[in-house]
Amino acid sequence: MKRSDFARRFADFCSAVSIKKTEIAGSLGITPQALQKYLCGERMPLPDMLEKISSMGCSMNWLINGEGEMLKNRIPVSSRSKLVPVLAEVDCGTPVYSQINSDTVKYIELTDINYYVNPFAVTARGDSMRPYINPGDLLVCSDEPHKIKDGRAVIVNLKTIPEHYSSNAKLIKFIDDDNVMLYSVNTKYPPMIVRKNDIFRIYKVVRIIREVK
Repeated sequence: MKRSDFARRFADFCSAVSIKKTEIAGSLGITPQALQKYLCGERMPLPDMLEKISSMGCSMNWLINGEGEMLKNRIPVSSRSKLVPVLAEVDCGTPVYSQINSDTVKYIELTDINYYVNPFAVTARGDSMRPYINPGDLLVCSDEPHKIKDGRAVIVNLKTIPEHYSSNAKLIKFIDDDNVMLYSVNTKYPPMIVRKNDIFRIYKVVRIIREVK
């Protein structure tokens, strides 16, 4: 989502729902000055702001992707739904959640997700986790390392060289206080023993979304 595209579409939506910027700002819980920054493309919305814009009747598919109609249908959106950022492919070269401020972040709307901590999604790549996780699957993750148990699928950011991290989707087994084993479903990929001190971040995979073709 480019700044200029968002600003233009958001301005069109604001013009369609109200002629007063103070009313729109009030509905979004921000000042008119903050609203102007969104309208000018100086600021990009995070998920909580997108949810507020959505609650005013704006179609997120139109606002983010420029597809479909500007206004949502009259069917009410479930209060349990939440916009979740799709941040990366799991073996990308940067820690996945660091991309939250990127202009190109996409979002998906999911239900029953509000009780997860900082939820986000990544796209699976490679065949090491087949058939449990297939290439192209969306892995919804939660930032709850203390709730991860043996046998769970996780996204692990391993420290490699300074300021560079590799991300992997694996199953996990806790060996002792200092080490964990990361292993794949596909047995042609050998398991890895990793020191906990070598893990930058670890996220629990809480949902796997697969497109049926």
